[in-house]
Amino acid sequence: MDQTCRSRRGKYNTPVTHESDNIDTTPRLGPLVDDATVSEAIEGQDLAIVLSRYDVGAIERIADYKKGSRRAAKILVGTTKGKYLLKRRALGHDVRSQVEFAHSVQIELEAHRFPVAGLVSTMDDNTFVEHEGRIYELFRFINGNRFDKSNPAAAESGRILTHFHDILRSFSYESDIKTNTYHQGEVFFSVISELNDVLAQHESKEELEGIADTIAFLREQFEHAHKAVERVGFTSLPTNIVHGDWHPGNTLYKDGEIIAVIDFDSLRLSPRITDIANGALQFSMRMGSPADVENWPDSFRGHTIQSMVQAYDQFTKLPMMASERTIFPSLMIEAMIVESVIPIHKTGSFGVVRGSTFLRMIERKLNWFLPRVERVIEVIQPPNRDEDSFA
Repeated sequence: MDQTCRSRRGKYNTPVTHESDNIDTTPRLGPLVDDATVSEAIEGQDLAIVLSRYDVGAIERIADYKKGSRRAAKILVGTTKGKYLLKRRALGHDVRSQVEFAHSVQIELEAHRFPVAGLVSTMDDNTFVEHEGRIYELFRFINGNRFDKSNPAAAESGRILTHFHDILRSFSYESDIKTNTYHQGEVFFSVISELNDVLAQHESKEELEGIADTIAFLREQFEHAHKAVERVGFTSLPTNIVHGDWHPGNTLYKDGEIIAVIDFDSLRLSPRITDIANGALQFSMRMGSPADVENWPDSFRGHTIQSMVQAYDQFTKLPMMASERTIFPSLMIEAMIVESVIPIHKTGSFGVVRGSTFLRMIERKLNWFLPRVERVIEVIQPPNRDEDSFA
């Protein structure tokens, strides 16, 4: 190992800097939060030991990579052979079998020319390093642009999601792959019933004025959406390996095309419509600064939803069934509520945003969205309807 890479505390000849992020830093809902803690830094001795397992050349520069997911520590590494991103798996996402599965998925995708950043193998031909009970991954660093909120960029996200699902439809998977999604039942009702008490531990009575009505509204709308999804026989829908966090921050663009999909920590087995609906929610939400949630627009970008879903239909080998389209907006509603309530239940807040403030924003967005549910179903119809079959 080059002597410039022995310690983060003064023994590097190259400065530790803070790189600008190359991914979309817009706040987002979810995915289902497994660990609400902020990651600790990767210390210099750990960094040196882990990097010594890779043949990446002499270290020229290292930089803390603060943005992206808060739960996984990341370091940008510049070497004589290129630029890399070192990531330590977050607690809860570092089960060895799950990491091995995620890596096998990425290797399969890359073999089909799917745009992934690309895992870097160690000198002994492994795709990750285990050190002091933690798992580290090294990726080729990809410079890309953020989702520009245009219809073509939304359509591109639908096309790439199609490619993801089609490649993995017949891919073998481990029996213990995650299957939980935001389409929950009794577990969620138990969580939301405790939400008032959780918020009371973090906010004053004045700040929580009227929040009980907001929570009751969210519970009611989730229950309506959940029943609508169940009526079509959700559990009987074919399952697929899904990305689990199809979000603008996990797609990097260049010249109108997605050049890399990142973050495979949330892979799970689920009906593909959960990926499509959550992706449409994430790409279409109108947001703003976390410091100004009260003034986020109520509306969604309807053309984003239409462009993304119609592109998915255009390129997939198995177009969406009528039953999937019917529950599409209900799944968007479920995702909006569940992936807001769960992190707030865990910590009393949504990241840096006060829990009550975030929940009131979700209530506003639901009040905008609910009268337009039928319109959403209408705009995601394909130009030429195909038979409702996976055969």
